[in-house]
Amino acid sequence: MLFKPEQRFISERCTGCGICSEVCPEDAVKTTDSGHVVSFASICIGCAHCGCYCPSNCFDLPKEQDDKFSQEDQIQSLFEYRRSIRKFSDKLVDEAVVNSLLEPVGFAPTGQNAQGISVDVILGRERIHRLILNPLVKLTRFLDCFRLLSFVAGPARGIVRKIREGEDIITWKAPCVLLFRAPMMNVTGKTDAVIAATMVSIKAEAMGLGSFWNGVVQMVSPILRVKKCHAVLCVGYPSLKKYQHVPAREWTRRDIG
Repeated sequence: MLFKPEQRFISERCTGCGICSEVCPEDAVKTTDSGHVVSFASICIGCAHCGCYCPSNCFDLPKEQDDKFSQEDQIQSLFEYRRSIRKFSDKLVDEAVVNSLLEPVGFAPTGQNAQGISVDVILGRERIHRLILNPLVKLTRFLDCFRLLSFVAGPARGIVRKIREGEDIITWKAPCVLLFRAPMMNVTGKTDAVIAATMVSIKAEAMGLGSFWNGVVQMVSPILRVKKCHAVLCVGYPSLKKYQHVPAREWTRRDIG
């Protein structure tokens, strides 16, 4: 639900600190010279910054519990420990776990505080086979009926053969597939969906789950029954234990200006 400050504002609590006006990215909070709120402009995007940073809780939001937050080193360890998982145990992912896993979507940042991120959940191997694997196997067999696809694939012809024979090297027997998408008219939709999926993948790690980004399903989604999406995560319980951290990937920082 979009945050609407004019509906939540409790004027009696306002002390005139002016912080709400300072943090508003759209300059939508109108205050007097003394800092007291007098109105909210229609350009408000509902980001809730005014309510989040109000020391008097004039917008009647649930208070933060500082003891809930992980320390910096714990967060960094979580980032370092996360790896893409493609070997899943037979343990099923139930509805309660999926609901908890997807909670970060409601708090993921979006361009212009855009609403409407949706996540399609395919839960269970039978559904995954019916909606994703079986159509891809049929398509591969059709395109490779005279081994033309295998010829074009070159060194990757072994992958084509495995898919043609029905081996699951697409979702790797994950028990749950999550498809993230944003509304078509959202100019930052792809980025918004990827950010939401990223937050979910990090929570999966914290919950003892494993996941991997499925670029294949994301690319071919327009021709599948699942329809076009912007990001795909395959999720399940890992069958193997990780013992060491891998080195960080190479990246570059540039100071400009």
